[in-house]
Amino acid sequence: MRHADPDELAGLVLDRDEAPAELVEHVAGCRDCADLADALASTLGLAHDFEPLVAPPADVRRNVLAAIAAEPRHPAGAPGDRAEVSSLAARRGRRVPWWTTLVAAAAALVVGLGLGTLLPQGGDEPAPDQVVMAADLAELDGPQQRGVAKAVSTGADDVLTLRVRADHLSGEGLLEVWLINLDGKRMVSLGFLASGESGDFDVPARLMDEGYRIVDISEEPDDGDPTHSGVSLARGELA
Repeated sequence: MRHADPDELAGLVLDRDEAPAELVEHVAGCRDCADLADALASTLGLAHDFEPLVAPPADVRRNVLAAIAAEPRHPAGAPGDRAEVSSLAARRGRRVPWWTTLVAAAAALVVGLGLGTLLPQGGDEPAPDQVVMAADLAELDGPQQRGVAKAVSTGADDVLTLRVRADHLSGEGLLEVWLINLDGKRMVSLGFLASGESGDFDVPARLMDEGYRIVDISEEPDDGDPTHSGVSLARGELA
């Protein structure tokens, strides 16, 4: 009997009970076909690790094809042709099992499908933990840098995490983080730097869209007054 067709072996791997008896008998006695069936079964097992599978973004295929098209080609008669022909002849001199190309293609398909589950869908939306804006925090009365603030995407459309790190801020009161509007009139309190001189604060993304992009760290006395003390230790504008 001829070697089994790869499609037939794929059907055998997917549902052995529905496979023709002569195919099962042939695979049992043919080493090449048995090896290919085992490889296809292993590939199927890899695919299960990526469930649920989704198609990768359309631009992945487009970018790959563009990269291939941009590869330099040796003109006819160029010195590189001889090396390529020699290399090709050397490769042809080695016997490669006929089914390895099929398995490699199947594995590439599984990896491509799995990649679709890892890449962000939608194209324009920032991936989680991607910094979308940042600001250096400096003293108001001098150029000395006193920290940094980063607005980080959380993966949700309507929430950003403001990560604030302050360095060597002097003062005996509490350190409170504020967002001040670019109009210089409106401000909202995000909370206190309770852990040393750093903290994370979840912020509605619409606030920054509305102009609340000046990060301010103030020294606040423990007096129960929720308003800004007027003592800013560091400030910077997110951009």
